[in-house]
Amino acid sequence: MKNRILSLLLLGIILVTGISGCTKRSVDENDIKDDKVVFQYGSNIVTKAEVYVYINTIKERYESQYGDEVWALALPDADSDEISMVDLTKQEVVEEIIKVKTLYAHADDFDITLTEKEKSDIEEKAKSFYDGLTDNEKLDMSLTNDKIIQILTENAIAKKVEDKILEDNPIEISDEQARMTTFYDMYFDCYDIAEDGSIVPYDKEKRSEQYEKALAACSTLATAVLDDDEEAESIEKLSEYYKLEHSKTQTMAPEDILETYGEDIYNLLYSMKNGEYSTVVESEYGYHVFQMIALTDIDETAARKAQMTQNAIDDMLSDTISKWQKEIDKDFTYPDSVNMDVYDTIELKSE
Repeated sequence: MKNRILSLLLLGIILVTGISGCTKRSVDENDIKDDKVVFQYGSNIVTKAEVYVYINTIKERYESQYGDEVWALALPDADSDEISMVDLTKQEVVEEIIKVKTLYAHADDFDITLTEKEKSDIEEKAKSFYDGLTDNEKLDMSLTNDKIIQILTENAIAKKVEDKILEDNPIEISDEQARMTTFYDMYFDCYDIAEDGSIVPYDKEKRSEQYEKALAACSTLATAVLDDDEEAESIEKLSEYYKLEHSKTQTMAPEDILETYGEDIYNLLYSMKNGEYSTVVESEYGYHVFQMIALTDIDETAARKAQMTQNAIDDMLSDTISKWQKEIDKDFTYPDSVNMDVYDTIELKSE
């Protein structure tokens, strides 16, 4: 998850319409001074100037959304207890630059070109960015308007390559695959939680009392339906009457229902109609009366479908880009391939 934190922010911030065709950049000898190079990826020399454009854009966006304190945050990390937002952002920026360089390198494979309008747009964006820099920033980072144009151009072309990959490999997730189901679980639990956190099942007598309450509640609901008594038919109010702390509306994917409740309850729920109540159902930890609210929750299903589609796109792109990256520079790794002494001179956090 952490490897996608910046991807949505970078999309639309750095990836803009481009300025030139697919002519690859030649290395400027001024770029390869030791105190200016952050890393080399294949034949690509990535300098402080280029990294600074990414860093500066992300810094402004993060701070406008979350305030200056965002850089004091620490997030869980798979390899250690936590990673600071500063370190995470620096790693993500390098990964994004690698991604852009990789896609850009394959532009000719897809005959990617840019329109005159796209070129003009980049010139305007580059000028606006450059004019917003201080003299010290321009000097310290060796930033020129032409360099910013080149950075934005590579991003624009990379975005077109990415779009072409997706066009050639369409991702389709069906509503059935993405289905989310919403139901109410009136739950008469039959256990206590001990001080050490362990589950202590009720004895036979106490469990029987819960069963009788569940039967009475079920009977109340059935009678209310027959009498068309909407107020008495409220399963939420009935749960409040019985002081059922764990009763609630659930929205779950079919596979999660199966894992949580087991096959019998799964089959029961998917045999119900919208608005229908179940009989009393026993599970390992108590008794349930269910009301089916929406076998297919339209809004939640649409949201899950969008997320599943994005995940599938990310996975497909990741596989393609990873293969291309190995072809360009199979030995590149972060942070070993990065001159951190140079990189750390680019400040993210305001002093």
